[in-house]
Amino acid sequence: MKKISLFIVVNAISLYLVSHLMDSMYISSIKSLLILTLIFGLLNLTVKPLIQFFSLPITFLTLGLFSLVINAVVLKLAFTIVPGVNLYGFISAIGASILLSIANTILYNILD
Repeated sequence: MKKISLFIVVNAISLYLVSHLMDSMYISSIKSLLILTLIFGLLNLTVKPLIQFFSLPITFLTLGLFSLVINAVVLKLAFTIVPGVNLYGFISAIGASILLSIANTILYNILD
């Protein structure tokens, strides 16, 4: 339970920070942020492994750089599902996924 709550807190803080760093990302309320965090976590558990499995040859050929595209697809999908949040453009989704990874790494090292 501690690991799940840490995941929710870290992802919520990271998404909030990245939304303030990027003009192309908009989160309207705390409720939308929490729903986005939960949906993003569920997509990371279910959809992301399937995409990674089927795109393994492309990921291998690009020396792992295609994983940035996979992260961006999952993030963009989460933003399309949740009302009250917007992420404009796929290039912005790639940038947001990079910033989100950096913020998550820093926050996990601080809080864990």
